[in-house]
Amino acid sequence: MDILNQLETQPIPIDEEEKRRSKRFLVGILCAFILTGALFGGWFILRKRHERQVAAAAELEVKKNAARVLVSVDDPVVNGKTTTLSGTVQNISSEPLTNLAVELQLRRRVGGGVDLRAVVPESPDLAPNATSPYSLQVQTQDYITSTFLRVLGGNDRTAIAAKAQRGTPRPPMDPPPSKTVVVDKPRSNSRDEFINTPNNPGRVP
Repeated sequence: MDILNQLETQPIPIDEEEKRRSKRFLVGILCAFILTGALFGGWFILRKRHERQVAAAAELEVKKNAARVLVSVDDPVVNGKTTTLSGTVQNISSEPLTNLAVELQLRRRVGGGVDLRAVVPESPDLAPNATSPYSLQVQTQDYITSTFLRVLGGNDRTAIAAKAQRGTPRPPMDPPPSKTVVVDKPRSNSRDEFINTPNNPGRVP
């Protein structure tokens, strides 16, 4: 009876092993939350870093491909047997450009072949916003068209990003001098003329 009374009045002790299991379980859950948060935070940081790197690379690519030279192409001017191909080159970048040349594509009248000509402007080295003209004379009978192709520059004469626009239009041609043509009225032969007409009546014998 004493033992039964003690069991009723005193609480049954909890097993220490169950306590340790509960503690380990709670610690495991807490560590899992911490690890998940750390992984998510690291992934977020890496993603933002990757986005910044991609944006910087795209900006660099756009800057690399942006036009650095503006070429104004004048209309060809024909003067007798020669044709003058001219225009201007402008450095629209923020850096100086050296050893510039304008490459033109010329199409031959006979056979339709193509020739390339690298035309060096008066000032091949241009500071930012500087401008220099270029000019080339060809034989009119040799070529039918000319087309701006690209701009070369640097020590190795590599292609430089450029854009073209129309320059000075062709001057108007002078009108041909007027000529007065006098046509002499041929004299009529009286023998071949029919003399009895309403405008020139005559008597018939």
